[in-house]
Amino acid sequence: MYFGLFLATGVFFVFIAFAMFLPVMVLMPQKFAICFTFGCVFIIGSFFALRGPQNQLAHMSSKERLPFTLGFIGSMVGTIYVSMVLHSYVLSVLFSVIQVLSLAYYAISYFPGGSAGMKFLSSALTSSVMRCFGR
Repeated sequence: MYFGLFLATGVFFVFIAFAMFLPVMVLMPQKFAICFTFGCVFIIGSFFALRGPQNQLAHMSSKERLPFTLGFIGSMVGTIYVSMVLHSYVLSVLFSVIQVLSLAYYAISYFPGGSAGMKFLSSALTSSVMRCFGR
């Protein structure tokens, strides 16, 4: 029950961030960043409710998940910092995109073959970008 409640609340905040605050992000990047970050926190909180706090913390701090965890937490802190302190539109968008990618990787990695698929797609994307720039 808590999983569904937290997940629905998180999806609601993310929806509100994109529907209401993305169009006015140039004027008020902090509103988008706060709403989007709260949505991400609630979505991650839903996994804590599903698996239990100790199991989820152990899972997130495991060797293969630690870089993601640090990246995701760093992107959330960075999003709040650049939007609330620096009031930077470009950096707010950049950190929000990093936050979306981190959340997507986290969610997809729970599906069978999700991590392998994400690694394949990211390596294909990286090699394509490198070929475009001649490296």
